[in-house]
Amino acid sequence: MKKSITIVKTLSFVFAVGLAPLSVLQAQDKNRTEIAVKDLPKISFNSFVGSFHANFSGRDVSADFLSAHLGEWLGTSSDHTYTFVKASTDELGIKHSTYQHFYKGIKVADEVILLHEKEGKLTFVNGELSSNINLTIKQPLTRTEAESIVNADMKAQNITFDEFDQVITKVITGREVSLHLTSQINALSLKALKSYMYYIDNTTKQVVKKLEKIHHHNIPVSTVGPLVDASSTSATYYKGNQQITVDSYNGSYRLKDNARNIHTMNGTGWDGNGTPGGGLTGTITEYTNATANFTATETKPAVEVHWAMKMAYDYYVNRHNRNSYDNGGSIIRNYYNINFAGSGQPENGVNAAAIDTQGVVAMVYGNGKYQGQAGFFNPFVALDVAGHEYSHLMVSRTANLAYQGESGALNESFADIFGASIEFYSNINPNWTIGEGIPNPALGFTYLRSMSNPNSGPAALGSQQPDTYQGTYWANTAGPYTQNNDFGGVHTNSGVGNYWFYLLSVGGSGTNDLGNAFSVTGITIQKAEKIAYRTLANYLTANSQFVDAYNLSKQAVTDLYGASSNEQLQNVKAWYAVGFGNGLLATNEVGNKLENQFSIYPNPAKGGVFTIENTKNDAVFEIYDVSGRLVKKEEKLNKGKNKINIDGVQKGVYLLKISSEGSTVSKKIVVE
Repeated sequence: MKKSITIVKTLSFVFAVGLAPLSVLQAQDKNRTEIAVKDLPKISFNSFVGSFHANFSGRDVSADFLSAHLGEWLGTSSDHTYTFVKASTDELGIKHSTYQHFYKGIKVADEVILLHEKEGKLTFVNGELSSNINLTIKQPLTRTEAESIVNADMKAQNITFDEFDQVITKVITGREVSLHLTSQINALSLKALKSYMYYIDNTTKQVVKKLEKIHHHNIPVSTVGPLVDASSTSATYYKGNQQITVDSYNGSYRLKDNARNIHTMNGTGWDGNGTPGGGLTGTITEYTNATANFTATETKPAVEVHWAMKMAYDYYVNRHNRNSYDNGGSIIRNYYNINFAGSGQPENGVNAAAIDTQGVVAMVYGNGKYQGQAGFFNPFVALDVAGHEYSHLMVSRTANLAYQGESGALNESFADIFGASIEFYSNINPNWTIGEGIPNPALGFTYLRSMSNPNSGPAALGSQQPDTYQGTYWANTAGPYTQNNDFGGVHTNSGVGNYWFYLLSVGGSGTNDLGNAFSVTGITIQKAEKIAYRTLANYLTANSQFVDAYNLSKQAVTDLYGASSNEQLQNVKAWYAVGFGNGLLATNEVGNKLENQFSIYPNPAKGGVFTIENTKNDAVFEIYDVSGRLVKKEEKLNKGKNKINIDGVQKGVYLLKISSEGSTVSKKIVVE
């Protein structure tokens, strides 16, 4: 059973909210002013997945009031309920509260409402919402039925199952979303290194969605005496001698840092299984040395991983006050010399991955051998690659970005962003490429991806990436999502977010693939990484698209530096460079003085034409689609009536931006 939601249907809801004659609610406290729900800030929907935001700054509304009237403000019926999940307060004193959306008592997967408040007053609200659900609640599949369907689809050995539940889930196809009542179940096969969250339609018993849970690029417990950390100067594979921490073990030393809770082990004898709450199993051995200083050639890759995790841990603690990937001090398990090939296949060490499913949490690294042969690639243990994998674990515990389409590309981009940030934190020859040194120069390339020039990625690896949204090298994001199409181009389209971060950090100028000239002044990587982290940790949701990252990063900058700051100006300029917005400060976009200067009719526009009536000064206008992509370039508006030709513009909801004398006003227009 499914309900289709087109772009127009999804976005038209927002304009009904606030226009409907909602009741005036009396305040419980006589000292409080009456609040009319209809007078609360209006909701702006950002994308077709139902992501939205509303600015409450300066409105004197408490989170308690809004949470008590959330359904009324959102315009949903009594079938929709919102349950408090968690709350946290950050270093700026902003409290972030999460509410889960349910429909007729069934969880709507990934749909959360986030309330942000400071000193008891709301500042911002955002989240994901499907308001027009119309599903008949039926009996879910049995667990046995679900496991049988998954076994037939996955075709792997030793599959284990977990997280069986009934949920309503979104299935994204192109720019349409359908809603399905499904049975959800997690499936894991470690030896083939496959793990998916399956969603099976309860009526058709067909798999309608499966999300990849492993993101690619038995711990020994017997000890003699207490664990004692020791300082070590050891040889890494790429970065020479570095300071690490090891501990004493059975009369020797091993790669274990008890203070940071980091353990690096030899995964050569991995049997393809793992222990929930533990690590990988099989003949997992320690890397040991007679002295605290590991200098042997054969231990250099493992030492590199151990040192990289030290740098990643310290980076997140010192820059973002985050204790381990989960902010709870959990153990960081690393396994080097993992064979990523399936049973009976030549050895494959050309990979690194973060495993985070069914309680098995680990990072695994290959030795670089391709089909059993050395010489093509060096070990996949570079600092930025290891930091990338570690950051995937952090992403899954913050926004938990779905690993498909644009949300998956954002997942990969944030992993690259923080992998690079960790490298710059180390201050050891940092640069803006990912995985430099891993490919053998004889292959004709020396890195895996470039953040400063995404187009320049090695063609032989398929690593040429777009630097502009839907520009050159943009990968098709339409489903179905499989490993064969990189789940909708997650490793390709991440170049857009990477280039935004690079420009925000160091600046740059040029003309993007849309023909728009840009010039950005860098604000330093230290400020840019704070913006990226806050956007991810506090504002993005599971199905966020690039346009959501654009809109929500502006709120992150407002929190950190102010809405009118230079940091905000450079942020919107960097997003403009990669294809979003108009490069103007959000404070100027309010444009209250322009609200009455322009009239737009007919709206909806029909017959390929509409009129903008301008009562005062000359102005200019542009038209954007809901993703923020420019569909009609800037044109002049004269005083009086201006006939606007939109012949060829597809049906849908668009944003009309009108600028006059340094201010900008945005208006919705529907094309029929």
